[in-house]
Amino acid sequence: MFGLPGGFGSRGFQDSFRCHSVSLLAAEQQRDASRLEYSDKIILPPSCLEKLAQLEIQYPMMFQIANPRAMERKLHCGVLEFIAQEGMAYLPYWMMENLRVSEGDIIQLRSVNLNKGSYVKLQPQLTDFIKISNPKVVLEQSLRNFSALTKGQTFRILYNKKKYDIGVVEVKRHGGDFAPGQPQAVCIIETDMQLDFEAPADYVEPPRPAKTPTPPSASPLSKSPVLQPMGAPVLDGDSSEEEEAAPSFTGSGFRLDGKAIKPPKAKASPAAQGGQAVGGGSGEAAATRLGVRIGPSGEVLSGAAPSGGQTLGGGAGGAAGSGMAGMKVLNASAGAPSSAEEKDDYWAKLTGGNKLR
Repeated sequence: MFGLPGGFGSRGFQDSFRCHSVSLLAAEQQRDASRLEYSDKIILPPSCLEKLAQLEIQYPMMFQIANPRAMERKLHCGVLEFIAQEGMAYLPYWMMENLRVSEGDIIQLRSVNLNKGSYVKLQPQLTDFIKISNPKVVLEQSLRNFSALTKGQTFRILYNKKKYDIGVVEVKRHGGDFAPGQPQAVCIIETDMQLDFEAPADYVEPPRPAKTPTPPSASPLSKSPVLQPMGAPVLDGDSSEEEEAAPSFTGSGFRLDGKAIKPPKAKASPAAQGGQAVGGGSGEAAATRLGVRIGPSGEVLSGAAPSGGQTLGGGAGGAAGSGMAGMKVLNASAGAPSSAEEKDDYWAKLTGGNKLR
C-alpha cells in the first residue's frame, strides 16, 4: 500500500484514497469552510503522518494527485492537517473539478519534491476580476494560502464574497527548464516570483470603428487659396471712384490762452481797392497792348498798337519828356521808327532817358 512498487527503496510515499470535499468536513466539525476551500491544501489520515516521518520526507511536504481514470490530469498541493478518517482524503472542491472526480471517487497520491518558482503567468476566467481596483495585490494575498502551482490548472479565490477562477498559463522555476515529460509545477512557499497577467478568457476586444476616408471638402487644404482658382480680374470699374473722400474738418478751434478766435479777413479785389486798370485811368475795359516784339538785333518788329496808348502807372500817353518813369506803349499812329537813331533811343526811352551801353 505504501511506497512505489518495490517497497520503501525509492524513499517516496504513494497511496490511494477516496476523495471528499472539505466542505463536508467543515460541516461535520462546524469549521469555517472558506479557510479550507480557497486553498490547495488537503487533509489526510493520521497514519500518513507516521509513514511520512519514517520516510524522512523533505519539508514542506508536497504531493501529486492524479485521477486513475485520467492520468493526464494531475495537480500538486500541500497538506493542512492529518485528521481525516482512514482511507479518506478531503480536497477543495475546485481541485475535484480539475481532476474531474466526484464524491467518493478514488485518487492516487504520492510525495514529490518541487523547485521554487521564479515566474508565473495567470489568466482570469472572467473579466470581472480585472475590474477590481488592484487585482495584483488581491492575487498576492490569496496565493499565500497555496503551496504549489501547476501549468494548466484553474484555482479559485474569494474576494469581497465573490468567487474568481484563475488559470495558470505558464510557470518557470529556479534552476533551469523542466525536463521532457516532467510535470511543470513549482513551489510558491517563501519565494519571490514575477507575476504576469494574460487577458481574461471571456474577454472580447471591442470592434474598432472603421476609418472612413475624409472627403476632400472637409480637408483643410481645400480651403487654401493656392488650390482654388482666383478667376479672371474685373477691369471695368475703378476702385478709386468707390472710395469716398474723407470729410474735411467741420468743427471749431480754440486758443490756448482762452481768447476768442478772430475771423479771417477777406481779401479785397483790386477793383474794390480803387486801383486803375491797365489801359485807362478810369478803369474802363479798353483794350490795351502791353508789349512789343523785339528782334535779335534790338529792332522793334511789332508795328501796330491800339490808339490812345498809355504809359504803365496810370499817366496819359505823351512825349518821352513827360517826366514819368516807366515803359511807353507805342501808339499805332506813331508808326515804326524812321531812322537808326530812333531805334537806338528806344532803350533810352525804355529806361527813362538813360541809354544803355
